[in-house]
Amino acid sequence: MTVFADCGIAAAKLEDIAANAGVSKGTIYLYFESKEELFREVVRQNVVPYIAKAEEIPSDGPAREQLERYLAHKWACLSLHGSDSWLRLVLLELHKFPDLAEFYRIEVVERSNRVLGDIVRRGIASGEFRAVDPAAACAIIKAIILMHVLWSGARSPTRDLRARAPGQTLREITDFVLHALRSASSEQLGTAPGARNV
Repeated sequence: MTVFADCGIAAAKLEDIAANAGVSKGTIYLYFESKEELFREVVRQNVVPYIAKAEEIPSDGPAREQLERYLAHKWACLSLHGSDSWLRLVLLELHKFPDLAEFYRIEVVERSNRVLGDIVRRGIASGEFRAVDPAAACAIIKAIILMHVLWSGARSPTRDLRARAPGQTLREITDFVLHALRSASSEQLGTAPGARNV
C-alpha cells in the first residue's frame, strides 16, 4: 500500500513491493498474476475492512448520533499515516486504470456511500434532517472530509492546517455537517446538534 501510495500504480515496481515485504519478486508472482491483481488485494485487505467497520454502526437511535459515529470513523481511517498519499492516487491516477477504478467504485465508494446514505435517509424519515437528496448529501459530506485530509496531511503546503489537532478538525466538520442537515422541526423540538433530549 505504501509503494502504491508513494509511487502511483503505473510507477510502482514489484521489486520495491517485494523488498518492503521481505520476499523476492518471484514470490509475488506465485500469488498474483499482475500488479493490478496485487492492487486489488491491497484494497481488499487494507481498505475494505474499514468499510465493513462502518457498516457495523448501529442503525437504531438518533440519526445525528449515527452520523457523528460515521464521521468519526471516516476521519480516524483517513487520518492514518499515508492516507493523504493514497487519496491522491485514487483521485488523480485511478481513472487511468478503468478496471481498477470500477473495482474500487464497487468495493469501496458504493459501500461507503450506502452506509452514509442510509443514515441520511433515516434522519430525513425521523424528521431530524431536512429533506435533501441523500446521494448529493453523501457527495458533499465526503468531499468536505477528503479535502480536509488532503489539506491537513503531511504533504499539504498549508502549514497551519498541518499543525492543527485532528480532533479539532473533526469537531468542526461534524458541527458544520449536522447544522447543514438539521430540519426546522428538530431545532424547534430541541434535537438540533448539540441539544440534549429531556
